[in-house]
Amino acid sequence: MKFKDYSLLIKKNIAVLLHLIFLTLALGGLSIMYLNADSGSGLSWLRDRSYEDSPQFMVQFQKDLDSIFRYASYRDVFEEDGLLDLSSQMFSVSRGDGPEIIYTLEEVLRYARSQGFYLNSDFDVSSDLLVYDNAATAKDYRINWRAYMTDQQITEPGDAYTSLLELSREVLNCLGSYYKVYYRMIANPSNMYFRILYENGSEQLLYSNAGDMPLTQLRQMGAYCYLDSDSAIIETNLLELPVNMTASMEKNNFYDADHYYVIAAVDTSYAADDIYAENAALYRQLRAHILEGLLGLAIGIIGCLVTLYYLVLVSGYKNKNYALLSLSGFDLIYTECFIVLAGIFTMFVLFLGEKIGYRILHLLVTESSWAYGERMITAVIIYGCVIIAGFSLLRRYKCHQLWSNSLTFHILQNIDQYFIYRSFSYRLFCVFIAFVLVQFVGAALFLLTVCRWSHPTAKWGLVLLAFSLLTVDYLTFQKMFLSTRQEDKIADAIAKIAGGDTSYQMGLEGLSGKELATAKMINRIGTGLERALQEKVKSERLKADLITNVSHDIKTPLTSIINYVDLIKREQVQNKKVQEYLEILEQKSQRLKTLTEDLLEASKASSGTLKLEMTQLDLVEMIWQTNGEFEEKFAERNLELVSHLPDQSIIIQADGRHLWRVLENLYNNAFKYAMEHSRVFAEVTCENEYAYFTIKNVSEHPLNVSSEDLTERFVRGDVSRSTEGSGLGLSIAQSLTKLQGGSFEILVDGDLYKARVGFMIVKK
Repeated sequence: MKFKDYSLLIKKNIAVLLHLIFLTLALGGLSIMYLNADSGSGLSWLRDRSYEDSPQFMVQFQKDLDSIFRYASYRDVFEEDGLLDLSSQMFSVSRGDGPEIIYTLEEVLRYARSQGFYLNSDFDVSSDLLVYDNAATAKDYRINWRAYMTDQQITEPGDAYTSLLELSREVLNCLGSYYKVYYRMIANPSNMYFRILYENGSEQLLYSNAGDMPLTQLRQMGAYCYLDSDSAIIETNLLELPVNMTASMEKNNFYDADHYYVIAAVDTSYAADDIYAENAALYRQLRAHILEGLLGLAIGIIGCLVTLYYLVLVSGYKNKNYALLSLSGFDLIYTECFIVLAGIFTMFVLFLGEKIGYRILHLLVTESSWAYGERMITAVIIYGCVIIAGFSLLRRYKCHQLWSNSLTFHILQNIDQYFIYRSFSYRLFCVFIAFVLVQFVGAALFLLTVCRWSHPTAKWGLVLLAFSLLTVDYLTFQKMFLSTRQEDKIADAIAKIAGGDTSYQMGLEGLSGKELATAKMINRIGTGLERALQEKVKSERLKADLITNVSHDIKTPLTSIINYVDLIKREQVQNKKVQEYLEILEQKSQRLKTLTEDLLEASKASSGTLKLEMTQLDLVEMIWQTNGEFEEKFAERNLELVSHLPDQSIIIQADGRHLWRVLENLYNNAFKYAMEHSRVFAEVTCENEYAYFTIKNVSEHPLNVSSEDLTERFVRGDVSRSTEGSGLGLSIAQSLTKLQGGSFEILVDGDLYKARVGFMIVKK
């Protein structure tokens, strides 16, 4: 392998390495953002400037506000003179027809501990027991009243039954709600200040951890919310209004106070070390992490796209000239088989990742990150397998092997090979049989679906069946339509070639099977005809050039011979034998001159290089003149010229000089080959706006040639060639007539010879 090939391979490997680095950077940035931020926060971490402006602060504030209202509901139940009173009565129950039993807080706590229930460090109810005895969970206690519920929530006696364990858990839950506020905001320093005041005349009921702090000072804490019963508006500087404030205040208004208000404020300087201070510090830290993660994610994605784009461009090429494409070993597998194998390989790697990768992950990260890490491992495995398979398909596409190396293509090709030599009717029959079978199966499935209409999948099955049948109908129609269209294209091509357009080449787009093979054969036929026509034209041109050149070369010495013969005759040689020789020499030279001129004229006439001067001529007058010219000549062979000409003039469009040559050749032909002591007939007739001149006679020699052969060059009616003539007269006459737009016919009936020349009539 050359160095330039190695250089491209090195660049590819570097691009792959960079892609992996950028992918790791993107995944790292995504992990930082996901693991350090609350799910669903989005980019609000970047938009919010401070913790108190964030949704997280609002969630904590609402949670604490709800806890404060619950604390106000339970404080008077559990406290006496500001201290927890274990002798407080919690609930009253009865068992069957037995007496009323009242349980105090101390008794409830003792019973709950005996059943394994307690409050943990977060004041949530926890249990050490996995299985409870049936007696503890049996709902055989009738509730009379519960102190920790409002009058509206107490169920009437005899209507509610429950277990002692369930009531104990309710008490523990209420006690936990009480302790959460008491220890966080009252017993210990807190940044959350609250005051709930109910006034009924001179009597006041106060719930607060703000002491004597005035309302103005609470409003200046930084974040606050204030509700007064005298106003319908909640005063706040929060981004969102807390919910259920009015309902909670009314719910805790046990004594029907005339006036009340509630204020909750958070000191945003976070002087106390509580959950707000911790969350604020964590929020600032998370903002920095989110910025780092977002930057890493952006750089990683851009880098991945750039390196992936480069790898897409160079994939499949062996050198930097991008001229030679190559496939790897597994690129030669059938496309469908490769896709299936790629899927199986991906599933196998996912299995290994689940059995091995997940366990390694569990050793390296905390349990809270396991779910995210497992999803990330799955995504990376799928991405890697898709990239590998995708580049294989890309190389196949570049090498034009994606479809041609597919199993479907080979199957269809074999089917086409089977049908390519079959007749159109046989193929149409096969398509029709397949269509009928599909329709029959579809009808059977339709009846089965109707019979099982109550089944949940019946409706979806019917929809799928209808879609499948419509698809089959469409494909069948398309197949038949395309076949008919291909036949029409072939018929049009044949018609054009038959009409003389031998250079026509029909397009092969949209053709397949036998029609494609037929179209290729038609194109080869057209190519062969065009080549033969070109060869014929070339041959005719060469013959015309040869005749012209030879005639010119012969004409020069022949002119010298004729001139010297004439000079010798002027010397008046007395020797009779010499005079006879001179006569013979003059005759033969003149004949050779005539033959040369005929050859040259025949060549020009057949090639169409003659210059015509078309004028309006009187055909009748021209025939009269020609008769006059040949009347004495015909008398030499005892030929009688009989004319049947109209009285009026007939005007045609022709070249006078060349038309005279046509008539002269016809009359000379009659003079040479007509039987002596016979008649030569010349007549002019009019038919369908055409004027026809006809000359006919009985041949002296048997006419053993056809009328078509008589117009060929060098063909003579005298097979023995005892008469003078070159055999070019009729050929010249025919060519000149056609050049002038006329028609020329030779008719032979036994020994009767008839020549007919026709021109369109301009006027009579």
